[in-house]
Amino acid sequence: FLVAQLVLSEAMAPQVQIFFGSQSGTAECFSEELCEEASEQGIEAEVLDLQDFTVEGFVSCPLTVLVVSTYGEGEPTDNAISFHKWAMDPRNDGALKGRRFCVMGLGDMNYARFNNMGVEIDSSLERLGATRIYKRGVGDDSQDIAEDFKKWKEGGLWPALKAAIAQVESEGGFKVQTKVDVNADSVVVAATDAELPKSGATEASDVLARFYFEAAQAEVKMVRQLRQTPDPQGGLSTVEVELEATGSLLGYSLGGTMSLLPENDPDDVAAMLPILGLNEGDLNKSITFTAKGAKAEGSSVRMRQPFPTPCKLGVALARYCDLSRVPPKKMLVALQARLPDIMAGERIGRLLANEEAMKMLHAAPLCCRMHEFFKMVGVKQIDLFDFLTNCPRQKPREFTLASSPAATPGRLTMCVSLTSHELPDMGDALQQLCKLGIVADPAAAAKALGGRGRFFGMCSAWLNTRLKIGQKVLAKQRNSALHLPEKDVPVIMVGAGAGVAPFRGFWEDLRRLPRNAPAALFFGCRHPEKDWLYKDEMAGAVKLPASGCAALQKMQVGNKRPLAGLYTAFSRPESGEGQYVQDQIRKQGPSVKHWMEKMEGSIFICGSTAMGNAVLDALAEVLEGGRETVDDLRKKDRIVAEMWG
Repeated sequence: FLVAQLVLSEAMAPQVQIFFGSQSGTAECFSEELCEEASEQGIEAEVLDLQDFTVEGFVSCPLTVLVVSTYGEGEPTDNAISFHKWAMDPRNDGALKGRRFCVMGLGDMNYARFNNMGVEIDSSLERLGATRIYKRGVGDDSQDIAEDFKKWKEGGLWPALKAAIAQVESEGGFKVQTKVDVNADSVVVAATDAELPKSGATEASDVLARFYFEAAQAEVKMVRQLRQTPDPQGGLSTVEVELEATGSLLGYSLGGTMSLLPENDPDDVAAMLPILGLNEGDLNKSITFTAKGAKAEGSSVRMRQPFPTPCKLGVALARYCDLSRVPPKKMLVALQARLPDIMAGERIGRLLANEEAMKMLHAAPLCCRMHEFFKMVGVKQIDLFDFLTNCPRQKPREFTLASSPAATPGRLTMCVSLTSHELPDMGDALQQLCKLGIVADPAAAAKALGGRGRFFGMCSAWLNTRLKIGQKVLAKQRNSALHLPEKDVPVIMVGAGAGVAPFRGFWEDLRRLPRNAPAALFFGCRHPEKDWLYKDEMAGAVKLPASGCAALQKMQVGNKRPLAGLYTAFSRPESGEGQYVQDQIRKQGPSVKHWMEKMEGSIFICGSTAMGNAVLDALAEVLEGGRETVDDLRKKDRIVAEMWG
């Protein structure tokens, strides 16, 4: 087995506690970055997970920085729920008197309650008696959230912290805290699980690792193609995936959000094997982590590890390591000094010293994969333990459920479209990297990276082309803002492509509810005979006389039809001018206006950000009061938009 240094230490007195509230790992990553930079500034800092929040522990911190993400429609992340509840409780006012703080909030401008957690925590800590030492930061994930974070740091954070530290020291200083952390310090590889050493109690080492430990293992019950004329190789495919509702997935919610852990492309796994000194036969071997301070069974010391073990090495590489992107700065810093090839380490050092080059390589359009990067910079060997513990963790992907718990309580379904586009030429980027002395063999790199073909999204490609019935996947479910209103009011649903997913669950629920108010679906796709998802099911749900859709007049429909209206828009029909769902919103403007203004209806939008914003613009034209009315209705949850991309 391979061994790295054990982390088992008595902590020095931290001057700054950096707490994070994170769902996907971004806030955690920024917090760790802050901690590293604090050390460079001569500040003793530690990073703390709000999952471990206790009132006594938090109140005892004289100086805190909070990096908090907003999840969904203004909600706290899973690990910050308890902290948020305490901070928002007015009965705790004054609890933080004499304490100092600052907040960096992360969010997405496309949501109505943008950066809500940052706003609420910033104001709540002040209400609780703490003193704000620095302005609240605002990070927008729909733009350049890393640049927002950088500007916040460089705008005066460090002088503010140093001044606050001096004040705390003048008032009595910081209390020394004894802290023992036991991280995994080695990985053991064996032919079978039985040959592995037994380990004591373990726990997740970070937010993403916690998902791996807590998620349910759900069996795939069905995978079916929803398009009439799919072309997966050309990037055109949409599948319905049905999972067994088991364990924590039982009792799932209508319109809920499913978090699903994807698997890497087998080609990406195979390409990493030589660099890790492995072959295909090794993928079936079993692995586990060990730590010197946590070997004894029954020991109260827990070992922190990046994913659950024992597991197969192939599972670790396919499921828990993100091989689809360039290694992040944190990984490169950790690996640089440990690479056997000194020249490769120097090339990585030159890359780390050039911020623009790092930014260029990590740019989404470039789509450079991990094995492509390592070959380009000439890294031929990486220690397995170093790789497994420093590789970016695989992030779960989120999908809105397409099933109704009332109709199918034992099954959950998702609707997933394949993400694909032509890969850009890397010639210009490669030329710049060559000039900086980062590329090991320019000719070989140009040959390897030339004519790369199409990009396929890791998760969507896995679900659309490789997922098989009977497989087990890691999944978690949580409520979302997409749910039917409690009152019997008009329900207007707007979805394009796979964005129709939650509304399939809606109309199945509406079949079973004694409602009189109308429900209407606005649906868009490219062509009525190529990619009309759930076409037959829509036919069985719509009341034909009010459908507004001549194509459905020829279809046979069932007796229970909850949709009073179906308004379709095809952007690339065989003949005639293409239309989008926002065009139909304008066309049906009088009805939409009546349902919203006279009958207090609700509008639900699901799909791409471009589509969602176009629909919001159309609603601003239709409704009295324009954009101001739309924004107000979003704050009141009468217009709910779930957008992505």
